[in-house]
Amino acid sequence: MNSNNLLSIFQFILLLFLQVFLLNNINLFGFINPNLYLLFFIVYRFNSNPTILIFLGFLMGLLLDLLTQGSGAHTIAALTIAFVRPIIIRATFGINYDIPMGMIEGTPQNQRFLYILMMIIIHHLLLYIIIYFSFESVLIILKNTLFTSFFTFIMVYMSLGLFKKGLND
Repeated sequence: MNSNNLLSIFQFILLLFLQVFLLNNINLFGFINPNLYLLFFIVYRFNSNPTILIFLGFLMGLLLDLLTQGSGAHTIAALTIAFVRPIIIRATFGINYDIPMGMIEGTPQNQRFLYILMMIIIHHLLLYIIIYFSFESVLIILKNTLFTSFFTFIMVYMSLGLFKKGLND
């Protein structure tokens, strides 16, 4: 097992436990609960096997739902974000998406910003659609998606320094 795999396993476990035992207990303004576990999907190597990422997305979501007694919304949202990640990478980075370190070197800051923002917003929108699952709750879904995505983005952006090694691989 090489150091990249060990680093990914460490990031997976650390972010899972941070989310379950610390961040799920934070409710800013009564409804904002940042999801830092998305950092795992954001920093996962571009040149890795997408099937493994989809499996890890399912496992991350399932473990989150089991440990927090969730309804399966995290499983569906994490699995979906792992599945559409290559599409988001191609849409934001264009030709650089094949380069493993394309996110760090040679790409403008706005492309990295857009990549992180798209990952977070798509995940949160799907998560809250599944949680509320009602046409009457459209405003609640949009409000929760907007504010939770904002605070998650701030936390992810601040935390990127910790996982910079994963982005360079």
